[in-house]
Amino acid sequence: MTTLAVPGATLTYDVDGRGPVLLLIPGGPADSAVFTPIRPLLAEDHTVVTYDPRGLSRSPLDGTPGDDPIGDHADDVHRLLTVLGPADVLASSGGALTLLEHLRRHPGDVRTAVLHEPPVTRYLPDGALDGPDIPALFRDQGLEAAYAAFMKVVGVDPAPPLDPRAEGNFAYFFGHLMPAVGAYEPDLGALRASPARLVVAVGAQSAHLPVHQAAHGLAAALGVAIETFPGGHGGFATDAPAFAQRLREVLEGC
Repeated sequence: MTTLAVPGATLTYDVDGRGPVLLLIPGGPADSAVFTPIRPLLAEDHTVVTYDPRGLSRSPLDGTPGDDPIGDHADDVHRLLTVLGPADVLASSGGALTLLEHLRRHPGDVRTAVLHEPPVTRYLPDGALDGPDIPALFRDQGLEAAYAAFMKVVGVDPAPPLDPRAEGNFAYFFGHLMPAVGAYEPDLGALRASPARLVVAVGAQSAHLPVHQAAHGLAAALGVAIETFPGGHGGFATDAPAFAQRLREVLEGC
């Protein structure tokens, strides 16, 4: 475990293995623990870096969150890679938006960017945003109401209990990250001009999810092919061995 002081926060990250650097970016309210199943598998031939994004778990804010959370998270990736060197990156869900913004702001840090089911709003299917306004629920009715509604939207009903760490992460997500995710618009011109190799990925078992269609829309807009990975939206955790092998193939250009 290592810490890095950044403007407005202290990041905590972990480094395992040896070989080319591979950074894993979690999405939404998730922290580095979401990659626990796959991290040791990838560390067999990579220097694997996982971290808790600012405001989550072991990476506390120094004060109040800024007005541009995705931008702040993107700049944090740059600060990490300034220490660690250029890297391949796997970014999940909302973390893929962090990576998209990072590629716009800091071209040159990333060799291959694997964007796993990025929830870019403009490419979501009709009706995908017709559910409850979860950030508003959080503001008006509190964490429990927002959490129950969110879990129902993602297909988990009833919602499992929250532990104290998760409570803090979901509060930060509902209050700051989720509205920013919903409003985020990628800079397609900058992405097409990026020196990084762009890979848009979907889960083999997540075709029913709106993020699957969003990923296809982004890939079409960028003019890149879709790569299919084992499992669903969290295949890196549920299908770790097969997911790790597929990631190796993609990174090698197979």
